[in-house]
This record gives sequence, structure tokens and C-alpha cells, in this order.
Amino acid sequence: MQTQTFRIDGMTCVNCQNRIEKKLKNAAGVESAAADYNTGTTTVTFNASIITIDEIKIAIEQLNYKVLDRNAKIPVLQIIETLFIIFALFMLLRMFSTSSLAAAFPVAQTGMGYGMVLIIGLITSVHCIAMCGGINLSQTLGGGKAPLAPAILYNSGRVISYTAVGVAVGALGSVITVSGHFQGAVMLLAGIFMLIMGINMLGLFPSFRRFNLRLPKIFTKKIDEQRTNRGPLVVGFLNGFMPCGPLQAMQLYALSTGSPLRGGISMFLFCIGTIPLMFVLGAASGFLSGAKGHDFSRRVMYAGAILIAAMGLVMFSNGWNLAGFDSPLNRMAAVNPSRSEGSAAIQNGVQIINSTLLPNRYPAIVVQQGIPVRWIINAPQGSINGCNNRFIIREYGIEHTFKYGENVIEFMPGKTGRFSYSCWMGMIRSSITVVAEGENIANVPQPSVTPTPAGVDIPTDEIAFAQITGRYQTVEIRLTDDGFEPAIVVMQRLLPTRWNINIDSIDPGNNSLIFPAYFTILDMEQGDNIIDILPTDDFDFSTIDNVFYGYVKVVGDIGAVDIEAIKTEVANHETLIYPEAYFEGG
Repeated sequence: MQTQTFRIDGMTCVNCQNRIEKKLKNAAGVESAAADYNTGTTTVTFNASIITIDEIKIAIEQLNYKVLDRNAKIPVLQIIETLFIIFALFMLLRMFSTSSLAAAFPVAQTGMGYGMVLIIGLITSVHCIAMCGGINLSQTLGGGKAPLAPAILYNSGRVISYTAVGVAVGALGSVITVSGHFQGAVMLLAGIFMLIMGINMLGLFPSFRRFNLRLPKIFTKKIDEQRTNRGPLVVGFLNGFMPCGPLQAMQLYALSTGSPLRGGISMFLFCIGTIPLMFVLGAASGFLSGAKGHDFSRRVMYAGAILIAAMGLVMFSNGWNLAGFDSPLNRMAAVNPSRSEGSAAIQNGVQIINSTLLPNRYPAIVVQQGIPVRWIINAPQGSINGCNNRFIIREYGIEHTFKYGENVIEFMPGKTGRFSYSCWMGMIRSSITVVAEGENIANVPQPSVTPTPAGVDIPTDEIAFAQITGRYQTVEIRLTDDGFEPAIVVMQRLLPTRWNINIDSIDPGNNSLIFPAYFTILDMEQGDNIIDILPTDDFDFSTIDNVFYGYVKVVGDIGAVDIEAIKTEVANHETLIYPEAYFEGG
């Protein structure tokens, strides 16, 4: 007897190791087989006179897994590129979450919130493919004369269990209260596990596999045994009890409804939202046979891995906000920085502040230490949405749910400083600044954020075009004593970009560059300065002293542009000088 250990690529869950073990144990000449998802390996004890190593590899690869060379490693450049794409997509998702488009989603409350729950389900279905795709496929591959039946049964079981759990936790929510701290903790954990799950699907860091949430091996073996008759229905029902971050976050929402009926409806609609992608995957695999079906599923899950990891970063940063912290991730992803909305007026010993609620922004306010605050926030019709409908001010222990009309927030500012607050999802953020006791708050100047004309022309003689390589693009320009060379950069829209600005020599005028469209000032150094960006719209940029300007033109197809039209557009572009206050919070 011989024992050989094989490295396997493509194992996404414990169910994968069970499939490999089952396949090999049924092969003639194999005495034992033990696959391990954590290490991505399979150890086989076999009779070499009956079955060869090559035949064992073929048996494994018939399941559409790949046997790797023992010393094979993922190229460092591939890891860097993949992480860069994940981060770029995270930035895009953060921009979407605070955009007016995202703010148009309805509030998750009785009568108008169920649409939002359905949308969340649709978005989360990509995560479901990653978490449950292997189990889904194990029940739907090879549907025989009724290829759609297993997919229908499997998803029906999910609907039943999701709804039942929603009813149960909704009933529990009628007797307990969920705190913002608890919500933040759930989001943090869910974000961490989603990020780890996406990275594991991509196979970037095999050691991370041990941290994946998954069903115990004994349960996945039982699932394999349920492949006949009503098996998919039973397995789908068990799926509702998976240890899954986004699912548990949704269960937390059902808990917050405080009603068995609303909790059940919420979880029902959430599950309905996850079904289309899961059903398409299962149904398509049912029509395909053997390795073709598994190859299809692997391509779908691999394509979703990047999105899952990026969604994990978003959820983590939102949970971090709910915990009352700030982070570099949040500062880099901020696209709607808050501006101070005037000073408080003191009446009868109380500071009165009037603000207006906007769909994708909270007001930043300045108050005086030691004097009670009465903050009146007017919420006009259409201003409340599923993200901004409730905010949390951790410093003062305030959780307020907005209603249309006047909303009154009262607190006593005890210590000076700048205190962040956010929406209940951690997406929209702003701040409260408390000035020293005894200082006349009326004398605290509100800095101007209005730009003034710079009167500087952008050179149009040369253009730098980004070069597309696979899934990203690169472009390079120089900053000399004569300005940016070239001063015009053309990038392709929504394609992750690595932009290198090479500076010949650093001086106080060019040691930072200004990017007003992103409310950002970036420190520079002599030589190469790498900027990672996901371009969406045109923007200009300049040196910190506003002497040299450049312009980025973002196009749909970099291979089909009108060069003269771009030069004309840049020649007519008005350059501006932005005050320092403009960049606060960016």
C-alpha cells in the first residue's frame, strides 16, 4: 500500500471534501481517502498495482477540481492585483451606498420597507452562491427527466426555514431591545467572515480556510445522503440554519421588528430575493451533466468571490462606524463630507440648532461645552430612506428614528472635541464639534468652502492614455518644474486603475496634490507616487500651491475617443482654487 497527499484547487466548502472522499473511496484499489478543506489537500492510501497516481488525479479532476503541484504557489503579482480589485470595488460600493441612487431605496418599515428587504436579498444572493453553492449543486446536478425539480424543492425548503426563523426572532424581538452596540458587533463579525470567505474562494491565502463558517462535516455527509426524492427540500430547510453572517444580520433586522408577522414577512421576502440567482445556478447545473455542471458553478462562484470580499469590507467599515470609531477605510471611501451648518443660538440657557435632513448626508454641527443643546432637524417629505432613517450618536447615548417634520434631539455636551456619529447602518457619517466652555460660540467662524477662479490654463498639447492589461489599467505622467507632462489623462470608466505620478523634485509647492472631486489632498514624495482609483467621472487635479493643473477624462471606451474634442473640453475648463475647509472630512 502507498499513501500520497494531493494539493487540490477549487475546494470551497466542507461539502467539497465529502464529494472527493466519496469519489475516491468508491475507486478500485483505494483503501482510504481523507480530504481536508482547511489545508486544501487529500490524502489517499491505495494499492499501486491496481490504481496509479495519475488515475487518482483523473478521478479527482473528473469532479472539476484541479490537482496542483506540491510546490506550486500563487504569484505575488496575482495576489496584489486581486486585492487591488477587491479594494477598488469596495470604494465603488461605498460611493454607491452614500449616493442619491442608494438613498432612493425605501425605508424598511411597515407599509414601505419590504421592498428594501427584497433588494437586500437580491444583493446578498451572490454571497449565498459562495456559502451554499456547493450544497445547492450537490442537490441539483443531474436532475434527470425533471431537471428543474431539485432546484424548486431546494429553494422551497429555504423559504420555509427562513420564514419560520423570522417568525421566531420577531416574536423574541417583542420582548427585548436590540442596541446599536449589538448591531455593530454583528456587522463587524459578518464583514470579517464575508471577507475571509471571498479570499478563500479565490484561494489567495489557504491558511485562512480554518476561519470559514461552515456546517459541521457530519451534517454535510447527511446532506449527501439526501440526494433522492424529497432530499433537496430537507437540505434547503436545513440551509436556513447555516452559520452565515449576512443571514444573521437579516435575522437581527427581523428581531428589531418586534413582531412575529413582520419578522416572518421580512425573512420570507429576503429569501425570495436570494432565490433567482440560486435557482438559476441550480437549474442550469441540472441541465448540465457531470464536470460541465461543476465547471459552470465554479465560474459563477469565482466571479462572485471578488464582490463578496468587497461587500465584507463594506460591512466591516459600517460596523466599525456603529461602534463609534473612525478608520482609514472610512476616510478613503468618504464621498459626501459633511459641512458645519452654522452656530447655535442660545435662548433661555439652551443652545438651539436648526438643521434639515438630506437623503444622503447628515449635518455637522458646532456647539458649546456645558450648555444644554436642543437640536431641531426638519425632515421634509422624501428625505427619509432606508439608510438615514435612524442615526446613532455614541458619545451621548442617542439613537433617534426620524419622522417627517420636526425631530428634536437633546443632549448635554460635556467635553470638548470632535465626536463622530452615523446612521444605523454605519454608511452616512458626520460629526458634532464641541468648543471650550465660556467661548462665545457666535465668534466661532464658519470656514468658507466656496472655490475661487484660479485663472490657470491646462496644457493640451499631449495626452496620456491608460493601458489596459487584463482586469485593470495603468497610466503614468510626470510632474516637472514646467508642470504635469502630459497634463491630460484619459482613463476607461469603472476599470480599476493604477496611476503613477512621477515627481522630478519635491518642494513646498508640489509636496501634495489636490483632488477636489474626491475631497482629498494626497502627500507626495520624489519619484513614483502610486494612486489606485476606480474612475467614474471627469475631474481635475493640481499641485498644493495651485500653480500646475491637470485633467482626467473618463471615457466609456478608451479605444474610441475623439482627441480633438477632449483637447477642446480641457481648454475650456475653468480651474479653481479650493479653500482648505473644503477638504475637511474627505
